[in-house]
Amino acid sequence: CSAAQVRAALDRLVSLGLVRHNTGNDDRYQAVDPLAGLAALVRDRRHALDRLEAASYELSRVFTAGLMRTEPQRLFEVVEGRAATASRIHDLLGSARTEVVGIDTPPYVAPSSTHVSDAELGLLRRGVRFRSLYASQVLDEPALVARIQWMVDNGEEARTLPQVPMKLLVVDRETAVVLLAGEATAPETLSVVAARSALTDGLQAIFEQLWSHASPIRFGSGRRDVTGASDADTSELVDLLNAGMKDESIARHLSVSPRTVRRRIAALLDELDATGRFQAGARAAQRGLIRP
Repeated sequence: CSAAQVRAALDRLVSLGLVRHNTGNDDRYQAVDPLAGLAALVRDRRHALDRLEAASYELSRVFTAGLMRTEPQRLFEVVEGRAATASRIHDLLGSARTEVVGIDTPPYVAPSSTHVSDAELGLLRRGVRFRSLYASQVLDEPALVARIQWMVDNGEEARTLPQVPMKLLVVDRETAVVLLAGEATAPETLSVVAARSALTDGLQAIFEQLWSHASPIRFGSGRRDVTGASDADTSELVDLLNAGMKDESIARHLSVSPRTVRRRIAALLDELDATGRFQAGARAAQRGLIRP
């Protein structure tokens, strides 16, 4: 290398904080400990990436506002096919920053819907809040119950309603995916992806309204039973009944017979002095057996 090339390389290393230049009598260069020097560079890069990420969100907001005025049709994307819909959902989950909410009910857009995807796993590991509202019929499928239990154990907030109006996913209150047609109504899966607009605000509001009336799904919470003794089985039974599970589904989940489940339910009703499950649920809530 020429002297000019060496000088340029050293100046670059000095500017990066990897080399010190002694401008005194000896005019020497000294290498900096790589651990300290590179750590400072990594911090600078991270800060720069954070600023770039923040700028990208602001640019996206401005871009969407512009589309609203000039090309509103571009705010909506129609996605056809199971694989394409599953891929689009995977990408959206991977980009989530703060919260994802969803409404889930059969039919499913992909055969692997009973498995937790890498995107969902990454979501939970990043600390993104994930709330899911399930139709109660989902709890009749053992594979789906196992999937929900895994998600709840890893941080998902799950609730259930006897019926839900749609399959929905909303990411960061900005982007929504709605299934328009599937196996039950059409031979091909068809969904629409909507960018932030009054529509996404409305879909989020619908979710929040349904969420406020839904029952939490829990799998054993370790509370004390009505007699005051610690009884994990009783606690889990209360949770599963509150979620709307049928006797047969509870039996499969607890690995006991339906007869055993009915016997335990009868004992629980007796302890609560309730004549039916609805009254039992109300009294269990009054006694603090069901958390809000």
